[in-house]
Amino acid sequence: MRAAPWLARWGLFWLVAVGVALAWGYANGPSRIEAAFMDHLSAMDGRPAPADIVIVAIDDRSIAELGRWPWRRRVHADLIDRLHAAGPRAIGLDLILTEPDAAHPDDDTRLAAAIARAGHVVLPLHMERLGAAGPRAALPVPALAGAAAALGHIHVELGRDGVARSVFLREGTAGQAWDHWALALLKAGGEAPPVERWPGVRRPPGDVQAGAWWRDYWMQVPFAGPPGHVQRVSYVDVLDGRVPVDVLRGRYVLVGATAAGLGDVYLTPMASEDQLMPGVEVTANVLDALHRGLDMRRATPWQNALFTALPVVLAMMGLYHLRPRWAFGTAISLMAAVYAGAWAALRFAGVQFAPLAALGCLTLVYPLWSWLRIEAAVAYLAEEVRQLQAHDKLLAALPVRLPRGGDELDRRMRAMASAVEQLRGLQQFVHESLDHLADPVLVSDRGGLVLLANAAAVRYFGMPADALVDAPVDLLLEGRIFPLDGRPLPPVGGDRDAEWPARDRDQRDLLVKWTPRRDPNGAVSGWIVTLVDISTVQQAQRLREEALRFISHDMRAPQSSILTLLELHRLDRRPAEPALFERIAGHAHRTLALADDFVHLARAQSDHYVFSLVDLADVVADAADRLWDQARARGVDLVTDLGEAPCELHADRDALTRAVANLVDNALKYGRDGGRVTCSLVVAGGHATIAVRDEGAGIPPAHQAVLFEPFHRRGETTGRAGGAGLGLAFVRAVVVRHQGTVEVVSEPGQGAEFRMCLPLSPTF
Repeated sequence: MRAAPWLARWGLFWLVAVGVALAWGYANGPSRIEAAFMDHLSAMDGRPAPADIVIVAIDDRSIAELGRWPWRRRVHADLIDRLHAAGPRAIGLDLILTEPDAAHPDDDTRLAAAIARAGHVVLPLHMERLGAAGPRAALPVPALAGAAAALGHIHVELGRDGVARSVFLREGTAGQAWDHWALALLKAGGEAPPVERWPGVRRPPGDVQAGAWWRDYWMQVPFAGPPGHVQRVSYVDVLDGRVPVDVLRGRYVLVGATAAGLGDVYLTPMASEDQLMPGVEVTANVLDALHRGLDMRRATPWQNALFTALPVVLAMMGLYHLRPRWAFGTAISLMAAVYAGAWAALRFAGVQFAPLAALGCLTLVYPLWSWLRIEAAVAYLAEEVRQLQAHDKLLAALPVRLPRGGDELDRRMRAMASAVEQLRGLQQFVHESLDHLADPVLVSDRGGLVLLANAAAVRYFGMPADALVDAPVDLLLEGRIFPLDGRPLPPVGGDRDAEWPARDRDQRDLLVKWTPRRDPNGAVSGWIVTLVDISTVQQAQRLREEALRFISHDMRAPQSSILTLLELHRLDRRPAEPALFERIAGHAHRTLALADDFVHLARAQSDHYVFSLVDLADVVADAADRLWDQARARGVDLVTDLGEAPCELHADRDALTRAVANLVDNALKYGRDGGRVTCSLVVAGGHATIAVRDEGAGIPPAHQAVLFEPFHRRGETTGRAGGAGLGLAFVRAVVVRHQGTVEVVSEPGQGAEFRMCLPLSPTF
């Protein structure tokens, strides 16, 4: 695929996907779904209950024992005296005491005195609106406010879904501001952080309008656990002295309502709708976070944008480089990683990332990318098939099943299936065409590794097709193919056609050819190596040369001698002597014998054989009988050793008898006059061996290698006329046709023994 379409399609998709991720992450607000994700992450980030905070709970049991709510303020005064005696670090009284007790005015005095004696009691305040007037602080009655160590607001911020997740550490009007009740408690206990270390988001700079209620240091509350996580003791137990002093000493004691129907209760990230958290426990969590120095804040829009875009970029890189199944797994893994990353950022950095945008983008990227890839692949393949059909008449001629019915996707899928079927047909055509080639063919890649081997190559190398695939071509040819010029076969390569005449280790004449394969851009993508067997051509050439030599020399020499003798007789004009006619007859007989030998050799090298069941003992005896008179004339003792048992096999009797006779004739020609020629027959190991041995001068080793080639003679005869060197070539042709072997065993001065080894069960 060219660069321009790639950039137009995939580059644009990358830009759009990353842009959408950045925009979605930047604009991702605290929606209900997003808040639910963040709450789930917060719930996973719990911590042990604070050991230095205890809640004195105005619970149902205390109301049952002390009577209906509200209680008289002297009861609270007694509680503060009890707490003061236990030595807490600070006391927070989460009770709204904005109105004096008109029915029991002494109770306010008694409570104020108790607060003053304790010395580190913090009272709450809240903001209220009265009619058309602006907001104002609802403070405790002056006597109580004056006795308290500090005042603090108890406001909790609720999200759009009604879940309490944050507070402002400082609130007030243009004239006066108050710390949050938890921060005021830390100040009363002497452990408040310096203002520069206060967590939370600052308000924009600028003057506060008169009559307006302003807030600063917006803090996300890192809740330690679900409702009831902070240690509680019952109000009535403290009042009656049933709580050990050690439970209260040195701790921040928060007195507040937990009974059903009393005080404020909230949904929190750690609570469910049927398990709300009392406001006093919310304050306890704020107090614990400030005391521990925990800072949990929401990520800025740009941080959220980068947090959303990063996994999208990673997912698209995975989609581009990995296989579909791995790409899908990568997308799923990145979703889990987004969730884990958001949790890790909250756990270790105190930053709340909004994962919904990243999860949504990852959910959309994979199907969109897959759709685009499928659309591009279908369009690309359809176009390629169209071009192939337009330029390749063979492919266009293959049958096509035209798509019918269905929607657009179904039609494209069926059209693609038809195109693929055409390509399969073309592939099968190529394979069958290669397999029908008689010569071995190897198709390699650019690295010289076999991609495809035809049936002839499988037979030639003696290896299964699967073993040939991926095998290096050079290693397959090494040690098997030898160029005729004696140099090593060069490695497969180059960008031009090349060929080398060579011979393999089975002595077959070959023409090694390789042709480079090229891709559509013209670059070399591999090679086609062909081993052309030219043994038949070479053999025919050699036979032609030998026939020409035979005709020009062996056949012509006797004829020339006859003509010379006749011309001498014509010029002499004397009556012809008998010796002249004998010489002429001798040359004529030699010519006839040569022609006869040549005809018999040609027949032996053809397929005109008539096989029948033959007894080899009869064959050897018949051949010896043919030469008996010649042996007797030369004083040679012709001996046959045929054994006792019959030896039968399927053979051409006439050809085999003539072959044995040729061996006996050679033994008489080259043997010693008055010597012995032995013809033997031995059966062993499923083979019959016919051996003919003479007592001649033997055969030099250099002559033994070419002894069975046409027109090669054994050596000098013992005074008899030699032949043309066709007799032993005839023997070899006959033996090979009978699936046997022929060999000679000889040493100079020790005679020679020719052996014909024939299988008793040939497979013709």
